[in-house]
Amino acid sequence: MEPWYKVTTPRKEVRQGRSFNPDEFAIHLEQVIAKTAPEDYRDPKQFFARTCFTRALREHAGMVLRRLSGETVNTAPVMTLITQFGGGKTHTLAALYHLVTKGAKAAEYSGVADLISQAGLKTVPEAKVAVFVGNAWDPQEGGETPWIDVARQLAGDKGVKELGAAAKTTPPGTEALDRVFKAAGKPVLLLFDEVLNYLNRHRKMADQFHAFIQNLTVATTGTTYGAAIISLPRSQVDNRRADPHCAGLGLSSGGDPVRGPGAHQAQTRREESSRRRGPDTRNPSCQEF
Repeated sequence: MEPWYKVTTPRKEVRQGRSFNPDEFAIHLEQVIAKTAPEDYRDPKQFFARTCFTRALREHAGMVLRRLSGETVNTAPVMTLITQFGGGKTHTLAALYHLVTKGAKAAEYSGVADLISQAGLKTVPEAKVAVFVGNAWDPQEGGETPWIDVARQLAGDKGVKELGAAAKTTPPGTEALDRVFKAAGKPVLLLFDEVLNYLNRHRKMADQFHAFIQNLTVATTGTTYGAAIISLPRSQVDNRRADPHCAGLGLSSGGDPVRGPGAHQAQTRREESSRRRGPDTRNPSCQEF
């Protein structure tokens, strides 16, 4: 058997003798969006070069891309990703963000051409993306509420105007959200991460946020070129079994996914630590979790 250093190439920091930095192994979606994340996560070329396209990631990403391309058969407008800590939820959201913000150019990245081929698509659809990260989000000028922030990300001032005059205090209804989607001028992708953390920190907003998420999922279901993905850590879901607000996040009071119309519940055990350099169909750990 050959020595390990002859059959694999250690990471750059290992070769350079640098100390282990845990930040390089923990992805933060808000940092990816702000372009302050480590380069492996910030740069889409490097991101996909180090991403293992597991069966779960291929299925989830393929379904979303098909939906954003206008395909409604065997697609889901709303997904709830529920895994344990480190199960790859945020990695999936970051992958989708990089894909649809780059559009057709994304096909040049490692593994993406196979992804779109397996999804039955000719190209990666380009979309407007709104991202909400609950553990990082706080109200600020121009983004006083989560729905104002989402509308501004999708369609700027025009999107906020479509919410109506009461937006600073009242969550929008489905018709207002539909107007925001149309104002975006492109397919829309909504990414929600760490939403239970937000509810824990902003308890007075829980009822309003509950109504917002419910209306958002209904509005997304009603549009052909739109998709919403909500990630929830299994541990927090289990701890909130008696919380009625879980129902607004696609959960029953028992902590199980609500299997309603248009909702695809994606419960995976995909480990983020299993990422490899490009897709490896020979590696069993890349096949299913």
